[in-house]
Amino acid sequence: PSDYVRFEAQLDVKDEQQYTVEIEIRKFQFRNTSSLLLFIKDISQVKELGRMKALDKYKDMLLASVTHELRTPLNCIIPMISEAIQDDHVPLSVKDTFLKPSMNSAKLLLNIVNDILDYSRFKRNKLRLNFTDFNCIEKMTEILQLFEIQCKHKDIHLHFEVSQSFPSVIHSDKDRLGQIIINLLSNALKFTTVGGITLSIYEGEEEGTATFSVKDTGIGIKSGSLKNLFTEFGKLDDDDHEGLNPQGVGLGLMISNKIVMMLGSSEPMKVKSEVSKGTEFYFTIPIIQNDSLHVLANYEPDSYIPKKQLTRKLTPLDKPCSCKRVLSIDDNDYNQMVAGRMLEKMGFEVIKAFNGKDALEIVENPTKYNCSLCQDPDCTYFNMIITDL
Repeated sequence: PSDYVRFEAQLDVKDEQQYTVEIEIRKFQFRNTSSLLLFIKDISQVKELGRMKALDKYKDMLLASVTHELRTPLNCIIPMISEAIQDDHVPLSVKDTFLKPSMNSAKLLLNIVNDILDYSRFKRNKLRLNFTDFNCIEKMTEILQLFEIQCKHKDIHLHFEVSQSFPSVIHSDKDRLGQIIINLLSNALKFTTVGGITLSIYEGEEEGTATFSVKDTGIGIKSGSLKNLFTEFGKLDDDDHEGLNPQGVGLGLMISNKIVMMLGSSEPMKVKSEVSKGTEFYFTIPIIQNDSLHVLANYEPDSYIPKKQLTRKLTPLDKPCSCKRVLSIDDNDYNQMVAGRMLEKMGFEVIKAFNGKDALEIVENPTKYNCSLCQDPDCTYFNMIITDL
C-alpha cells in the first residue's frame, strides 16, 4: 500500500457555497506511533479556470462552425443574383431597383460573416494569407461600387483619390486588403450623415510601400473612445447620437488591424479624429514581393491531413483532348447547381460527386464516366477538380 492517498471532493459550507477541495492523507511515524497527516487544499478557482478554458474552446469551435454554415448559403445567393443581373431577359429597372442592391447587401453581409470566421481563426492562430500580383486600382473600384447605392441614399459623396505615380499592379493579398477597405468604408458610412467619404492611395515614405486612407466627414470619435477601437467587440458609445443605430459586431477594426500587421506593416493602423468634423483611418503596407511574408502567411499549424493514396496512378495524357471536363465535389445541392450552371455556360461538362468516396470512385474507375463531348471512348481526362465549393 502507498504511504499517501490523494482525491478530490465537493464540500458544502454554511454559506451554501460549494467548494472543490483536494484532500491528501499521508502516513508517517511520530514518536514510534503510526499517524496520519491530513492536507486540505481549496482548488475551486483552478477547477473553474479549467472549465472556463474548455468553454472558451467550445465557443470558438461553435463560432467557426456557425459562420462556415452561414457562408454556404451566401456563396449560393451571390452567384445566383449575379446570374440574374447578367440575364438579358430581366428588365433593367428590376436589376437597378432590386437585384443590384440585393447583391451589394449580400456581399457586405458576407464580409461580416468573414470577420466573425476570421476572429475564430485568429484565436486558433490559423488565419492564412495569399499573396499575388493584382490590379489594385480595379480592386478598389469594385469595392467602392458596393457602397455607391447607400451613399446616394444618404446623399453623401464618395471619392476615390490615387496619386499619379502609384503603380496599378501591386503584390499583396487582394482579398484581405479588400476586407480591410470594406470594413473602413462600412464604418465611415455608418457614422457619416453629411459631407462625404474619401478613399485615398499614395506611395508610402519607405520605398516599395503604399498608404491607404479612408477619411469621412462624420460624427468623429471622442478621444476617450479611441483606445477601444481595436479591441474585441470594441464599439463606439452613441448615446450622444440617438437614431444613428450603428450596425456590426465590433470585430471589423480589430481584425483589420491584425491583417495590416500580417500584410507586412511595420506599425499598426492609425486613426485621427475630431468630434463633429470627421475621422481618418490609415495604414501603410509593402506592395512588392517579400519572401519572408509568404513563409509567415502560409504557415498553418495542425493543418496536415493524411491523404488517401489512389489505387490508379494518374499520368500525363499521351495526346491532349480538346474537350473541357470538370469534377465538382460538394455535399450541398445548391452549390453544385450554381457551379454546374456557371461551368456549363463556359462550355464544360460537369461530373458531380457529393462526397469524397464518390469522387474517388469516379477517379479510380474513369471508364464508367466517359466524356460525352468527344468521340474518343478512352477520354477520361478532367481539366479541373473542384472541392468544397
